[in-house]
Amino acid sequence: MEFLHCENSEKYVSLHDCIAEKVYFQDGVLGFEFEDGFWILPGHQESNNAEPVRTDCSKAEFALDKTYSDDFVVYIFKKYPFGITLRKELSLEKFIEMVNRKENGFVFFYQYTDDWQRIIEGVFRSEKKPYFLECELKMNTSKVNYYWNNIIPY
Repeated sequence: MEFLHCENSEKYVSLHDCIAEKVYFQDGVLGFEFEDGFWILPGHQESNNAEPVRTDCSKAEFALDKTYSDDFVVYIFKKYPFGITLRKELSLEKFIEMVNRKENGFVFFYQYTDDWQRIIEGVFRSEKKPYFLECELKMNTSKVNYYWNNIIPY
């Protein structure tokens, strides 16, 4: 799919509360596809709104510093009785499989960045118990591109 717009900074784009229904890893690029889009923040040249606005179908692509999956780590947090929470590492392949299941998706919450690394907090969602599974992504990347076509008017 071709996109009209591309942004490579988080200054005017937010993935907060956005659901990625599909994930892929190809040629060192980790891509997330959003059927319901993501947020364009006030001040972006394509928006004249004073409030955040949603895009239509969109995607975000993170270029990992190497083409190896070692540059990407996923942790899920499973809660057990008596207040015990265990952290488990998932492979990139397992992460992609879990997100791409029809009943699942990955909901982005917070994204922390520096010059070479990104930490993303979110949850897997599911129609079965547990309905949400906390997750943390860590990736070595210095480049991200956010693609979309249109802003959805209120």
